[in-house]
Amino acid sequence: MKIAIATPILFDNTSPFNHLFKDIIGGFLDAGYDIVRFVAVRDEKENEYKYGYENIQYVKYRRKESAHGNIITRYIRDTLTNIREARGIKQTKADVLFEDVSYSSFWAVRAAKKKGMRVVAMLQDVWPDNAVQSGLIKQNSLLYRYFEVWQKYVYKKADRIICISDDMKDFIVSKGIEEEKIEVIYNWGYSDETVNIPWEENQFVKKYDIKKDFYAVYAGNIGKMQNVELVVRAAKKMPDTKFLIIGDGARKENIERLASGVDNITILPLQPPELAEHIYCMAGVNIIPLVKGGPKTAMPSKTGVVLSCGKPAIFCFGSGTRFSRLLEKYGAGTSVSATDEDELVRSIRTITNGSGAYDLFKDFFVKKANLRNYMSVINGD
Repeated sequence: MKIAIATPILFDNTSPFNHLFKDIIGGFLDAGYDIVRFVAVRDEKENEYKYGYENIQYVKYRRKESAHGNIITRYIRDTLTNIREARGIKQTKADVLFEDVSYSSFWAVRAAKKKGMRVVAMLQDVWPDNAVQSGLIKQNSLLYRYFEVWQKYVYKKADRIICISDDMKDFIVSKGIEEEKIEVIYNWGYSDETVNIPWEENQFVKKYDIKKDFYAVYAGNIGKMQNVELVVRAAKKMPDTKFLIIGDGARKENIERLASGVDNITILPLQPPELAEHIYCMAGVNIIPLVKGGPKTAMPSKTGVVLSCGKPAIFCFGSGTRFSRLLEKYGAGTSVSATDEDELVRSIRTITNGSGAYDLFKDFFVKKANLRNYMSVINGD
């Protein structure tokens, strides 16, 4: 079987999605599939996007970088790149198009269907609804309706859709897409093993000479979807608790302003992926916030890694989500309001353990099992 993979978005070596995409492509290769990958690059010298795989046919397209907040420029450049990739797909003999769905996947999907390829669409988020949630566009505006038409085409024409949470699946079904063709495969961590790193062996602790204590930790992207402002507001009401905010992103300067003069908040830069498990293991509690309604369009890729570390976790997703019910069922943590810092404060003060986190991790976030699910979808099972 030959698989065409289209990725019009520029490679970002800081993205937490890299280890997932590397594993997915590695799983395709291990299964014996031939791969042609259409990829956007800044210049011809780049090779990090290969993840070390040389036994793949790469078709590269030059693309300029766009500021994250400039939605129109990003969309135009994404579209132009996808149109060029679609032309390449038309000249390619492949059985399946595996499309990491972006703003303009319409073009690649249409080209693949005309060639008689099966289309498997992978959704890491739901566009344009995530842009509404992050404040970039308004719900039911002309721009939203325009983007929505193009995305629905992708959903309807795809033979199978892979999404990363049950809440996301429910939301896609609410758009009129057949439930039967949607497969939920949660993103996994860096290892299939559970993790327990003692304080004395913790490399992040050693790097910053962190004194042993209870820390409420947020680590990851500091953008509009992440709602890190909620963590700062909670910290201001808990002067007796130490908070660590670790990361970078479009909202970092705003977070630094909000946290200015707050003695119990320490802000540190984004850390390399190899320290992620060390960070989550040193936390007294890990906090994973999203904007209100966020779980229907996104699921933080750090979730599997956090659960694999077995520490208490508070997901600021709201109590009515499918994922919050999973947390409750397994005793793996808790989910609180995405807007009420007082609820977060109460949860930090009362949460005791995440004893069921390992079990939830093993049942939903293990790479080996989830890659088998990917192969099953690709094979049309």
